[in-house]
Amino acid sequence: MLYRNSEQLESSYYVRRSADYAWQLTLAAASIIGLNLPLQSLIHTRPLLVALSYMTSRLAPPGAQTSLFGLVSIPLVYFPYALILLDLLMGGPRAAAQSVTGAVAGHLWWWLVWDTRRLHAFGRAPAFLRSWIGNSDGNPDGGSSGRSTGVHVIPPRRLREEGRSTGHRWGSGNRLGST
Repeated sequence: MLYRNSEQLESSYYVRRSADYAWQLTLAAASIIGLNLPLQSLIHTRPLLVALSYMTSRLAPPGAQTSLFGLVSIPLVYFPYALILLDLLMGGPRAAAQSVTGAVAGHLWWWLVWDTRRLHAFGRAPAFLRSWIGNSDGNPDGGSSGRSTGVHVIPPRRLREEGRSTGHRWGSGNRLGST
């Protein structure tokens, strides 16, 4: 779920702005750790999941639905709260309190960067991170700077179209049982 929510956010709302997404995710993770200090928790994956789910649910179109275990369909805006309720039922009040810190971090992230845009400029990645990731020049529209840094992947179909070999040449082979 962490991967799915993170991939959905990056591919839908942070298109060509991976540096901004990485920066804002780092700030959210730092706030989760800070909020969990009084709880003395060591593992923060569940609060991070709740924060990402909160962001996904807030940025989703109105009326979007999700299914819990294929049994119950609920509006997507209530999904983070369902995760907190599941943590309360399965892990007790301490687990639910940790998940609430993720919801708080997710709400602050959504409210300050997306809704009120009060910290929108602070949500933009620093120059060193943009140059390191290399797919955004920091423009609000997410335009590319044209630099060729980062990892470049060539899909196999393009290699076939260019006439380059994409597989092994194993030879003609022999059928089993034939001499």
